[in-house]
Amino acid sequence: MDTAVYYIWLSLRCGAGSEAPSFLLSHFSTPKDIYEADEDALARALPGRAGLVASLCDKDIETAQRVYDYCLRANVGIITLESPLYPERLRSIHAKPIVLYFKGTFPDVDKNVLISCVGTRKCSEKGARLAYTLGADLAAAGAIVVSGMALGIDTMCARGALSAGGRTIAVLGCGIDRVYPQENKELMRDIMEHGAVITEYAPGMVPNGKHFPVRNRIISGLSLGTVVVEAGRGSGALITAEHAGKQGRDVFAVPGDVDNKFYMGTNDLISEGAKMVRSAADILSEYESVWRGRIFTENIHINKYRGEYNGGKKENIPPKAPMAVNDYSAEAEKKKTPFSLFRKKDTGKKPRVSDEDFIRAHEEAEMRGIYEEVLDFSELPIAADAQSEGMAEGAAMLEGFEKTVYENIRGTLTSDEIAAAVAKATGAPADTGAVLGALTSLEIEGLCESLPGGLFKKI
Repeated sequence: MDTAVYYIWLSLRCGAGSEAPSFLLSHFSTPKDIYEADEDALARALPGRAGLVASLCDKDIETAQRVYDYCLRANVGIITLESPLYPERLRSIHAKPIVLYFKGTFPDVDKNVLISCVGTRKCSEKGARLAYTLGADLAAAGAIVVSGMALGIDTMCARGALSAGGRTIAVLGCGIDRVYPQENKELMRDIMEHGAVITEYAPGMVPNGKHFPVRNRIISGLSLGTVVVEAGRGSGALITAEHAGKQGRDVFAVPGDVDNKFYMGTNDLISEGAKMVRSAADILSEYESVWRGRIFTENIHINKYRGEYNGGKKENIPPKAPMAVNDYSAEAEKKKTPFSLFRKKDTGKKPRVSDEDFIRAHEEAEMRGIYEEVLDFSELPIAADAQSEGMAEGAAMLEGFEKTVYENIRGTLTSDEIAAAVAKATGAPADTGAVLGALTSLEIEGLCESLPGGLFKKI
């Protein structure tokens, strides 16, 4: 059995955004070893994580095999921690994905300057134009633009990059077989042709609001820097910027009027230390001297935005965003066969499909309002449910000093700040060394996370 199948099995059991797979691999070496481990061995490696242990004791690997087989048929690439394509940049982040699915051409991330461009979905026309220009200029200068392919700022940055003949990567918060948002199906096709669409979610996983903050760590993790083009307070784009800061990446932000709600989030970032951005040159000046032969800021001034949109009509100025939703009801009446990922096995050989057929087949399902899944992922004891159950049980089992330390982690604090909080709560001095020891134990138990800069927070 291919090693990738075991990686897929492990990722399904632990869920996206979990540090558990990396922790387990440090104990068992390979995902096959984890698969073959008995309950006692898993329990020793994961003390207080009964929910996750129970999930890992389910040795049914058929689902993972079906995902693997589907990827082979549909020309979906699979990157695991053992793959030569796996970026070193992602290996250094907390809760690194152990499996990535992709369509298109995955670049050599570590040999290129990747800049993530993010912002609000409901952006202003000014923000849309800024995003389009920024994406085009970054690409013209040699950078690869990374986004979440969301409506608004993400869409305009990606379209701008493509208009300049550049490459772009979109990181999805759903399975690779999903076109989400539906309005971006043409953009998804263009990105696959001139870059890559990637996700850590297995085929069949539907879009879900809680997936997008989780995938944001990958957007920032792939990139040397993250620029927030337009975002109000509370925008999900600020989560990406927060991930970037914790990962030791650069954070940039486009300023705006102090009383403009679209820029309150970006203005806050600048006041907190993000570099102010007026143009792509402000971003790339940070990298041009180090990445000689990769970045050419002089190309920004001669970039003519060579893209063709709106049925082949050339445009230097993007349309107002967000885009209008198309009505597919007429075409839907003509469709006959819904697309299904997880059908029952048959004995005949399944042909490989082209990217065009891949998109068309999915569109048929979307337009009919049918997405047939023989397998219901929600029934698997994976992802957030298993994790939250394990963390709740683990926290309840804490005793003594560890429990006191855990109860006094509020927000993101240094070990000294936590020690001070413990001292205040107990009325007795707290040794920082003892606090660090307790924090290490809590991290091993999956209840606490260490962050760059000597910071800690609850998980």
